[in-house]
Amino acid sequence: MQIGITGGAGFIGAALALRLQASGHTVYVIDAFTDYYDVELKLTRAKQLQANGIDVFDGNVHEDLATWCANHSFAALFHLAALPGVPGSLTEPHRYIEDDIAMTVTVLETARTHGIPHVFFASSSSVYGEQTGALLEHQATGNVMSPYAAAKYSAETFCRTYQNLYDLNMTIFRFFTVYGPSGRPDMALFRFIEQALDGQAITVFGDPVRDFTYIDDITRGMEQALDAKATGLFNLGANRPESVRDIAMLLGERFNVPVISAPARTGDVSMTWSNTEAARQTFGYVPSFTLADGIERMITWHLERR
Repeated sequence: MQIGITGGAGFIGAALALRLQASGHTVYVIDAFTDYYDVELKLTRAKQLQANGIDVFDGNVHEDLATWCANHSFAALFHLAALPGVPGSLTEPHRYIEDDIAMTVTVLETARTHGIPHVFFASSSSVYGEQTGALLEHQATGNVMSPYAAAKYSAETFCRTYQNLYDLNMTIFRFFTVYGPSGRPDMALFRFIEQALDGQAITVFGDPVRDFTYIDDITRGMEQALDAKATGLFNLGANRPESVRDIAMLLGERFNVPVISAPARTGDVSMTWSNTEAARQTFGYVPSFTLADGIERMITWHLERR
């Protein structure tokens, strides 16, 4: 089937596009190549997509999505384009309203008017706010800690509204700390490995615990949901909380660099931990990558690009 992906040159979007294309789907991606992080990473991913026969359209969802969709017959649309990250949302909250809420409404309106039957939306574990324990989907109440989280939670409500009003098939994924090769430079593991390879001290903000989920587990779960035509709200995580400080210490010992502490960043939650039972029961999602294996793959990628 024809599949569209917004934000398809991003970390998760590009990995999903390659997986779905390899499974026999015809995949098209749109990406605005914004400069939230190094655009060269996105351009490199785009070249890899094109080398695998995936069409990459350089366009802005706000302005170009309707025309792009009109030129295709999408059976499903994965909306991954967004402005990520907690720190930026504290200083530019209006940008997050525009790119995380309004952009989602643009996608939903386009799906409605162009008859795209199924939309998959990428949300975040940030919507749970400051909670502990393995979190079930119903435990997100809107009591969040950052404008980024508020924007994602608001976008989820628009998704459910369009499902209720227009019978749009809607699937919402809440991702838990996705990592892997060619990831986002602002994420902790990417930063830790780069600091270690440069011989710099690894900086840990606060003492957080995170449910690190390897990229292949995330994209496999998304494909399983597509194949099952699953609708609803699903956590995609590793079900395994890890101390970020412990990981930093292991990397510090391996590369002989110190680990230094810095105050926790405003807006960051202290723990993320997923309960993915709903995804397992509905479409068979079971995470399989260990953190140790995932980090080794990341280190290999970081070394190869130097």
